[in-house]
Amino acid sequence: MRVIKTIFKTALLFLLLVSVSGSIYASADDQDLANDTQIKQAATYKRISLDAAKEGNAEIAVENLENYILATGDFSLLSNSGYEYIYDDAGLLALKDKYEVKFNLSSFFYLYVGLIGIFIAIILNLRRKTDRLANGLIGLFVFMHSIFLIHTMLFVSNYTYEIPHSQNISTVFSFLYGPVLYFYFKRITENYKFKKIDLVHLLPTIGFIIVFIPIYSLSAAEKLDIMLGVGAYEQHPYLEEIAIIKIISLFVYGYFTLRLYRKNAKNSAVTSPKKVKLQRMIMIIHTVYAISYLLYGINFMKDDFQSAASSVQFLAMSLMVLYVGYIAYANPQVLVGTVQALKKEIVKYKNSGLTTSFSTELKEELVKLLEEEKVYRQNTIKLETIAERLGTTRHNASQVINEHFGLNFFELINKYRVEEAMELLRSNKDNLNIIDIAYEVGYNNKVTFNKSFKRFSNLTPSQFMKMERSIA
Repeated sequence: MRVIKTIFKTALLFLLLVSVSGSIYASADDQDLANDTQIKQAATYKRISLDAAKEGNAEIAVENLENYILATGDFSLLSNSGYEYIYDDAGLLALKDKYEVKFNLSSFFYLYVGLIGIFIAIILNLRRKTDRLANGLIGLFVFMHSIFLIHTMLFVSNYTYEIPHSQNISTVFSFLYGPVLYFYFKRITENYKFKKIDLVHLLPTIGFIIVFIPIYSLSAAEKLDIMLGVGAYEQHPYLEEIAIIKIISLFVYGYFTLRLYRKNAKNSAVTSPKKVKLQRMIMIIHTVYAISYLLYGINFMKDDFQSAASSVQFLAMSLMVLYVGYIAYANPQVLVGTVQALKKEIVKYKNSGLTTSFSTELKEELVKLLEEEKVYRQNTIKLETIAERLGTTRHNASQVINEHFGLNFFELINKYRVEEAMELLRSNKDNLNIIDIAYEVGYNNKVTFNKSFKRFSNLTPSQFMKMERSIA
């Protein structure tokens, strides 16, 4: 009985395999038949188009030429000498403008800024003795803008048809612009540390990736069909949904980022006025970008990709990349700040009796001493002097500096000295030399000044002066 069952099962399995194989071969035969039909149809389009062009019938020639392109994805026919008879026809010129590769000044600008942005993102993440998390966030922010600009260059120059896998390469970042900028501000203003719950902000992007996996996994030919409007998906899949969600994301996170900025600008002691100025500039550019994207998204859903709003959006992105790049090169300390290993200090202050309100009050008084009275100019300044001026103990003064600035006392003093030295070197109205400026901001000798200056700016004072002169 078991033998009979085994034979029966084997026979069923064999029949199943045969039927599946037959289906495969049948499907292959059907596919071959469809391909043969498509090839013959494409050849017909080509022949009719060239014949019509020779006879001067531009309308028929252009219509069949586009049908040929849609059927084959072959753009070489556009440059065929057979169309010399209708070379100035508006329809043919429009078709060439639609499909042929074109590289103009705007394309070059987008590519140039995009490549600069990628370089900046890499450099930001290679810097040592800096806040790696803040570097990573602002680097990612610049990188996303750069990829979008490069994708824009490919789109407006029709290179996307030559590189089908560029389909939606920048769209994956659509819902990350707002969260990344928000957490960057949160990090540099509050020294925020990420928590597991923050992964919630990635849910829209994860959802996007899941939905787009079938599209990203298509072959180059299948993606080209989508671009031509004859594929399994629309030319711009889920366009309206993406645009609406991105607009909501930009404005919601923009609102929270603006709140952080206002709070920091009003009660800032962790960052200097220069950092507040940097943050304000980023906020302005981001706001212009968000508003222009709103208009751009509306036009995009109407298939109007060359609107004025689009140009404003691309320009805002470009300015963001170039501005952050300039700051990263000229004054990186303003961009992300220096983070030292303060774990021992935190443990030391764990049982401190310094209340939060009193700590904030001391912090505000300390800022006044530094920014209004410029006590750092005193070359004999000590922590004890600061504590005495604040009316508190040396221990409390040290705790305030460590917790609110993320620096120790000497690092804080050097930071303010270097920032003022930069201002003096930029203007230098009194034609002071470098050693005079060093003495002016509180240093006793040029060696210490040079060492501190390079640490906070990654440049020597001489290099900084040369750079400022070249920019001017």
